[in-house]
Amino acid sequence: MRLPKLLDRSVALRTTILVLGIVTVIMLVAGLWQINYMREIVTEETHRQASRSMESAIKVLDNRVSNVETAVNTAASYAYMMAPHEVLGITLLQRLIEANEDIAAVTLMYKADYFPNHGRYYAPTISRDPITGALEEDEIGGPENDFCYLETDSNWVYSNKLDAGYWCLPYIDSMSTKRAMVSYSVPLHDEKGETYAILCADVDLRWVQQIVESAKPYDYSEVFILGRDSQFVCHPDIQWIQTHNAITQLEKRKSEEASILANKMLRGGKGVDTVSDLSLFTSSATQKNSEASLVFYAPVSRVQWSVCFTIPESKIMEQPNRLQHSMLFLLIILLLVIGIVLRRVIHLQLFPLKTLAHSASEVAKGDFHAELPAIKTQDEIRELRDSFENMQISLTQYIDQLQMTTASKAAIENELKVAHDIQMSMLPKTFPPYPERDDVDIYGKLTPAKDVGGDLFDFNIRDEKLFFCIGDVSGKGVPASLVMAVTRSLFRNISLHVSEPNVIVEALNESIAKGNEQNMFVTLFLGVLDLHTGVLQYCNAGHNSPLLIGRDVRTLDCDPNLPVGAFDGWAFTLQEIQLEPQTTIFLYTDGLNEAEDSAQAQFGEERMLRVAEKQIVDGALEPVAIVSQMEEAVHRFVGDAEQSDDLTMLAIQYRHS
Repeated sequence: MRLPKLLDRSVALRTTILVLGIVTVIMLVAGLWQINYMREIVTEETHRQASRSMESAIKVLDNRVSNVETAVNTAASYAYMMAPHEVLGITLLQRLIEANEDIAAVTLMYKADYFPNHGRYYAPTISRDPITGALEEDEIGGPENDFCYLETDSNWVYSNKLDAGYWCLPYIDSMSTKRAMVSYSVPLHDEKGETYAILCADVDLRWVQQIVESAKPYDYSEVFILGRDSQFVCHPDIQWIQTHNAITQLEKRKSEEASILANKMLRGGKGVDTVSDLSLFTSSATQKNSEASLVFYAPVSRVQWSVCFTIPESKIMEQPNRLQHSMLFLLIILLLVIGIVLRRVIHLQLFPLKTLAHSASEVAKGDFHAELPAIKTQDEIRELRDSFENMQISLTQYIDQLQMTTASKAAIENELKVAHDIQMSMLPKTFPPYPERDDVDIYGKLTPAKDVGGDLFDFNIRDEKLFFCIGDVSGKGVPASLVMAVTRSLFRNISLHVSEPNVIVEALNESIAKGNEQNMFVTLFLGVLDLHTGVLQYCNAGHNSPLLIGRDVRTLDCDPNLPVGAFDGWAFTLQEIQLEPQTTIFLYTDGLNEAEDSAQAQFGEERMLRVAEKQIVDGALEPVAIVSQMEEAVHRFVGDAEQSDDLTMLAIQYRHS
């Protein structure tokens, strides 16, 4: 089953995943913060350690170089008493080298022909054996020793030129041990201030390598020293010392990043850079675009060197990365344990809900006495269980009450149906009612808004006179239908003996007004049509005026009398009119002209008149045609809007010729 379906079907699974998600986010955020914080601490500590190591190395180097300078300068200060003499000059050299173990060799280079017996070149020297430490005396000047210092040696040239102490560029000693060396030389002046010799001390660079190696901040750090000529004074690979040039390396690699670093170092800069291209320090192509490293660099000002430590960031972050992996592993294990325990706990906590769901299904099937689970806790699930129990009790009571109500409603509906049938049976339902007569045609129809209504119409013929009426009882439903039945019965009874419409209406008014505690009334139009003469006598009791449809359409003029039952003792007026043959009297209740559509607009008398006029044009003046067309027009107008009033229409056509 797919995960979305499982999530939809299991609250326990959704809750477990939600809690695990929240815990995971919290732990990840906390872990990432802790790791980043540790990275910052480690980085800061690395910077501090590297800075301390750099300061220590620079200080030691500077002190050692300063010691050599001091020793040579001190010897130079009293050299005027010894150097001008051949034997004492050797003594001067011996005292100088014995006094400073950092000096590997000392040399006096005299100007040309200073001692004529030695020729143009004379350079006595005393060197220290790099293994035994024994001192050896020698004379190295002259073409036979391949050392024409007057023309080629930088110590002679620059010391004379600068007329001051001078540290030469590091070099490989080609005269004896082939060691990497650096020399410090000072000029010696005679009483005239002219330089007659150069006192030179050679320093073995191996102690430089030892100093910086011992001072590097970490075992995995690498140490480099660049001379001012871009040659390596110190390098992890001793083959590079005084054999590789940094500028040449950069020209081969064309690395902008490495060039920037080299320029900073050669200019005596101090600082730390993050560099991913270490091609400045190695010939291996794999170092280019490799992992980033921190490069700390600082100058040794006396000799114009630049000391450099490189520390790979991967080594710096090794411990944080190891911690990160450990935390990730622990997080996975912890989440698995939490997930298993949480799933089990939630399942146990929610199990009563599953039982309640089963009980609810049984209740839905009609078993209102389904057993509910017993819950001993006083928590929300217990409240839900008690709510289900109350629901069972309420449903049982409701169903019992509903059955009683349904039975009662069914009985009422049956009674209303009977009342409707009785009401309809009281109205004329056979049309045409007098098929044997050719002087009159009648058609009527009543559509109640409810099962029973308060509209009525009726007619009968006595003594060649047509007695007819149409009425609308105030109110709706059963009370209105009862008043309607009473009114119709009174009309039938009174019209058997009385011929004047106003007298009949007054009699109806007296009967209905007495004991009318509900204040119900009936709007009524009652007419008596003499079928021989066409004379229509009528009395209107607050009802809508009928339409006379013949050669044209017009509204019958009616006096504004009160409705029947409103006040007893009211004197109703009698009116009379002569009808032309083929004239149709169209009577209706307000259910026609006040019929409303969904926008609550009324059908209105204008639409009634238009329908009647169309009937004249079509020559369809028969009562059934007029009623049918009027009914169709009003239904088309209201559409699906529910009507609140009964719709009653009665059409009587006088046909006497």
